[in-house]
Amino acid sequence: MKRVKLFGLPFIAAENHDGVVSEVLAWPLEKEEPQELPLLSTPNVDQVVKLHRHEHAGLLAQIANARFVLPDGQPIVWVSKRKKGSELPARLAGSDLFPAVWNKLATRKAPIFMVLANDAIGEALRKENPEMHWLTPPFYSISDPGAEEQVVTSVFNELMARPVPLVFLGLGFPKQERLALALIERLKTAAVPMPLFLLLGASFEFHAGLKKRAPKIFQKLGLEFFHRFLSEPKRMFRRYFVDDMVFFKLALKELRAS
Repeated sequence: MKRVKLFGLPFIAAENHDGVVSEVLAWPLEKEEPQELPLLSTPNVDQVVKLHRHEHAGLLAQIANARFVLPDGQPIVWVSKRKKGSELPARLAGSDLFPAVWNKLATRKAPIFMVLANDAIGEALRKENPEMHWLTPPFYSISDPGAEEQVVTSVFNELMARPVPLVFLGLGFPKQERLALALIERLKTAAVPMPLFLLLGASFEFHAGLKKRAPKIFQKLGLEFFHRFLSEPKRMFRRYFVDDMVFFKLALKELRAS
C-alpha cells in the first residue's frame, strides 16, 4: 500500500479501506518488516496536535513505525491536497474500518480480545460474536505508573492465557497507545506470536449503538467533529476550538516544508 508522510506520520494513501481490511484479517502476515510495530492507528486532527506536544514526542516516533496509520481527520486530507506528491485520496476513518473488519470476524466467530472503556460495549458486541472476550480496566491516570502497570499486567496475562491474532483497544488517546506499546515489549520478551493492536477509540461504541455518530452529510463534508461538539458542547469546546487550533500552525509548517 502506498504511504505518504505528513505531520511526521506515514499515512496510508488509498481510496478506501479494502487493502487494510484484507491485511488485518490475514494477520499475522507472511512477510513483516522488522522495524514496523504491529499497530493500527487512526490519527485525527486532535491526535495529530497531541502527538506534536513535547510530552508525547516519544509516542509520535513510535506511531510513525506502525504498520497501519490511517488519516481519520478530513483536515489532514485537505492539507495533503496542498502538498504536491503527498496527496491522500480519501479520509479513512476508524469508525468505518471497525465494522468492515468486525462484521467478517463475527461471521467467522473468530476469537478476539478487546480492552474497552465499559462493559456495556463488550456485552453488546458479544451478542454478535460470542467468541470475543474483553477486559474493562478500572479508571486510571497515566500519571500513576503503578496503576498503569497493573492494567498492562492484567491484559498481558489475558493474552498469554488466550492468544489471539487481533487485539482491539478503545481507551482513547494516549492510554491505548501507551498500553499497546507496553504490551508489544512484554510479548517480545515472552517470545510469543505477536498480535496486531488496533487503536480505535470510540469506534466500538458507534457500532454498538451506544454513541450516535454524525449523519452522513457531516461525514462527507468533514464536519464530524462539529456534530460531536454539538452533542457534548461543554466537554468538546476547549478541545476543538482552543487546543486543536494548533493544527493550523502545524499545517502551515508542513506546507512550507514542501
